[in-house]
Formats: sequence, structure tokens, C-alpha cells
Amino acid sequence: MNKEKFYKVETSVKIFTYFAGLLSFVVLFGKISYSFYVFTFLLFLASIYLEYRKIYIKRVFINAFAILLVILKFYNVSLEIVLQPALEVLLFLQSLKFLEEKKFRDYMQIYLISVFILAGSTLIFLNIIFLVYLFIYILLLNTSIIFLTYYSQDKEITLSERVLIRIFLKTSLIPLLAIPFTALFFIILPRTDFPLFGFLNKEAKAKTGFSENVRLGEVSEIQEDNSVIFRAKTKKLKDELLYWRGIALNFFDGKTWISTKTKKIQEEIILKGLPVVQIIYLEPYGDRYLFGLDKPYDINYQYGFTKPSKSENLTFNLPIPVVSRIKYRVISILTEVIPEKNVDRELYLQLPQNISSKIKTLAFSLKGKTDEETADKILKFLRYGDYRYSLKDLPVSQNPLEDFLFNYKYGNCEYFASSMAVLLRLNGIPSRLVAGYRGGIYNEAGGYYLVRQGDAHVWVEVFIRDKGWVRYDPTPPSSYFFKKKSVLSKLELIFETINYYYINFVLNYDLKKQIALVKGISNLTKIPRAKFNKNLLFIFSFVFITGFIGILLAKNLKGFKRLRKEEKLIKEFLRILETKGYRKDENEGLEEFALKIKEGNLRALTLEFVKIFEENYYKDKLFTKKELNKLREIINKLKGFS
Repeated sequence: MNKEKFYKVETSVKIFTYFAGLLSFVVLFGKISYSFYVFTFLLFLASIYLEYRKIYIKRVFINAFAILLVILKFYNVSLEIVLQPALEVLLFLQSLKFLEEKKFRDYMQIYLISVFILAGSTLIFLNIIFLVYLFIYILLLNTSIIFLTYYSQDKEITLSERVLIRIFLKTSLIPLLAIPFTALFFIILPRTDFPLFGFLNKEAKAKTGFSENVRLGEVSEIQEDNSVIFRAKTKKLKDELLYWRGIALNFFDGKTWISTKTKKIQEEIILKGLPVVQIIYLEPYGDRYLFGLDKPYDINYQYGFTKPSKSENLTFNLPIPVVSRIKYRVISILTEVIPEKNVDRELYLQLPQNISSKIKTLAFSLKGKTDEETADKILKFLRYGDYRYSLKDLPVSQNPLEDFLFNYKYGNCEYFASSMAVLLRLNGIPSRLVAGYRGGIYNEAGGYYLVRQGDAHVWVEVFIRDKGWVRYDPTPPSSYFFKKKSVLSKLELIFETINYYYINFVLNYDLKKQIALVKGISNLTKIPRAKFNKNLLFIFSFVFITGFIGILLAKNLKGFKRLRKEEKLIKEFLRILETKGYRKDENEGLEEFALKIKEGNLRALTLEFVKIFEENYYKDKLFTKKELNKLREIINKLKGFS
């Protein structure tokens, strides 16, 4: 009989505490600076080794390091950047606490720091994986507190393995029992649209994300970023319609495009095209522009006291940056033309001072008889000429446009779009750049487009007389650009769909939904008894009939499974004979097929298999286990026959 094992409660406290510390690193992975993360994680690993060796750093040195870091970290902190440094300091303090000799108070301080880290991380990201972290943390924390209670009485207490398992299992029920109460409070507690803690997360802007200007060579950094920028709930559309408008740019200094003199729309623009409604779930990307299918005609959004303003170029922007996930409704008219009679020619014909004579010569050589013909010739020259799309080794120099057109002859979308706009302006044709996103992955299960930073794109709008602003996309239809991230693995797709519904039903649960839920419950209480009884009778009848049909199907399924086994055996049998040079014709019977085999022993085995198979299969008899085993035995002999 095995002797039951006993463990010191102090050992259990340490194990669970270190797991809680490790969870903090998991939660903050990729959310703070890489160098600082690696440094603190190495400290954490060192604390595990020192704990094993019973070596501890003196508390006075720990406190000195902690004070020094806080001073250095917050020396240049502003309200624009406060959350990330705070989380870095907390992670560093937690790692330092693990280096010292720990008593009851120290363990409690570690738990408190880890709670702050978990809470602070919700201001950076909040998706369904956070629920997993939260559940694991509550489980670790509850178990640790119970063991710590024993430890506070006597750290030499030992508990049997059976008792430890029982404590862990019973403690794990606490998070499960808390779920219904959490759900209840989530439903009934009042909501507010005002972003109470938004100011803490102003640094949420992606470092390589969408911005208010386009600098030649920088868009490639965005296009290599795989993070999600928004999800758009709408019907599936043709790929050529998937232009997501963000900002229009009109001023070019030779390297960078910016937006100047943007006016609010004065009169309604009448667009002709297919109207499409989208519900956009925009991630916190740190800028003010709202996205919608080109051309967004109306955006319905209000968050606190914030409303978007609409510009004459059909772009929408907020007065403050988007620092938390938001939801808004867009009505777009899918068309390539924005009607307009007159434009500010001085603004849309502006050119940088250092345009080379080579670019001017090229522009004049592409001039057509009309503005539209000129635009078409420039488009074909760039899109279908000697130029190719690339994200690597882009021409970043004092004259990047000239290097692109005459030396490198490769680049990404902003090089093609900038070249077309400049060549048009040199020919006296007003033009501007539009920055946004191109394409997206359509999730059939959720009915929405997933658009990522890697889908960032820039195209051109050209003013054609008697038409207006017409969209031209000079970027070559490269398979890498448009299809490089067009598919998700099945696992990614499942997780993405779950995360979408989590965002939709949990994160966007607001006061309006609360009111609708209360109305729905109140309507249920008004249903007459007779009507309720009929509904109840219908439900029970449906369950009974469905169950009965299920039983019948289950009984017949057994025979169906046997039939499948028989079919697999005959297919394997014919496949083996085919490898030996004997192929059965479609109109040929099994026995006829077996008799044409020349080798005596091979023919005898084949006829034996056919006899057993035909005796049962064509007489609708069920194969016995013995017969199936015999068929398998013959197949194995056929495999070894030479």
C-alpha cells in the first residue's frame, strides 16, 4: 500500500504565488516595451532560481531599486503617455518583490500588484481572451489566499496530497458560482457612454498604424502589421468594391502628403450608386478618422458629447482620438465618382519645389487629348507598365519619387499613388490622395469583414470636368498585396468569430440594450395564461418528437456504420488488386472480375473474398463480426502476395 504524501503549506503558497506572477507576464506580453519586458522577465526567472537556492536580496536594496526606477520612469511622463509606464513599473515592482524573502505581508503585496496589472491591462486591450485570464487569476488568487491563511497560522503546517487536491477543487467552484451573480450585475447595473478612464489610454495608437499623413516608405510598416483595425458588419461584396475611405490628402512636399484647408460640407452631395449599410467596430488606433466603404455618405455615431464632422471630401473625423473600441453605423454609396462642378485648382495643382525635369518630361509625354485620356494613360503606365509592387528596400532618399520612377521601379501603394497625382498635376489636372484600407477577409459565420492594418492602402482621386472626383488606383493588382493575408486558419476563424460576438454582445452592451431587455421581460409577464400554456405545450411536443426521431435514427445508424465498413473494405480490396495490374471495369461484376485473374493463388483469394462479400451485401444481410474479420484477413494476405 502506497504511503500518502505530505507537503508543507509554505511550498503550496510559493507555487501558486509564482504562477500568479507568471500570469502577469502572459497578460502584458506585447503590451509594453520589448526591452523592458525581457529585463523584468529575466528578474522573475532569477527569483525562481534564488528561491530554490534559498538566497534572498536584502530589502534595503530592493527598496532602493524600486524608488530609483519610479523616479526615472516618471521623470518625463505626460498625460499623453501614462498607462504603459505605469504597467511597466508595476511589473518591475512585482519582480523585485519575488527577489526578497517573503512573509505574509509580501505575498499580499504581490497579489495586490498583480490585480493592478490585470485591471490596467483592460485599458489596453479587452477581448474574449481576457475572460480566460480573469478566470485563471481568480482561481489562483482564491487558492493562494486559502493556503496563505494556513501559512499565517503556522508556516510549518503540512497537508496531505488528498487534502491539497480537495482544497483546490472546492476553491475552483468559487469562480463558477460567481458567474451567475456577475452576469446579473452586468445586466442590471446602469451604463454610461462617457469614457471615464479614456484619458489613461491616449498612447493606445498603434506605432505603425493609420495616421493623418502619408510619408513615402512608411506605409509599408503598416502593411506588415497583422493587427485588427476594424470589423465591418455588412453583406458580402465584390472585391473591387472594398475600398474603405479614411482621409483625403491634398498637399505634397516631395516626401509627405498632408491634409490642409479641409472644409465642412456646405450642401448635400447627391451620389448615384448602390447604397450599403455597415456597422463598424473600430479598434482604438489613436487617431480621429472614421472609416467606411467608399463613398461614406452618412455616419451615425454619438459617444458622450462627441459627434463626427463631415468634410466636403466625404471623410468623417472626431474632435478627439479614438482611444477605446467604438461602434458606429455607416451608410455608403458604392460609386467611383463624387459629383462636383468646381474645385480649388490652386490647392489641387500644388507641387513641391524640387520636381525634377525628368519627371516633368515623363508627365508631358503621357498627356492625352482630354483630362480623362491623360488620366487613363498615366494609370496604364504605372499599373501595367514596368513597375512592380514591393514592401522591401523602398526608395527612401532626398528624391524618393524620382528614384521610384527611373531607378528602382518598385514600391508600395503610396509610391504609385503619389506618382500618378504628381504626373496629373504637372499636366494641369487637379488630383488628391485618399488613404484608408483595401480589401478584408469576409467571415461567413459572423457576416462581417475583418480589416487589418496590413490592408492599409492609398489611391488617387482625379477631378474630371463634367463628372467630378473619379477614383483611380494605379497600384498593380499584385497577388501579394491583395491576397497575402486573405485567409485564416480554421482555428483562427473560430476564435475570431467568438471574439466578434463577445465584442458585439458584451463590450457593446449599453443603456439602450438594457432598456430593450427590460421591455422584453415586461412583455413576457403580459402573456395570457392560455397562450402561455399553448406555447409550453408546443415546446414539450417539439422536444418529444425530436427525441423520438433521434432514437429511430440512432438505431438505424448502427447498420449504416456497418455498411460504411463494408464499403471501405471493398474499396481497399479493389485498390490492392489494381496495384497488382488488375483493374475492375464499371460494368464488370465482381465474380467476372475475379475469374480473369491469371495467377492461381491470387485468383483463389479473390474469389474467396467475392463469395463472402456477395453472399451478404447483395442479399441485404448484415455482416457478422466474424465475416468482417475474415474479409480483413484476406485483404492482409493480398497485400503480402507477390
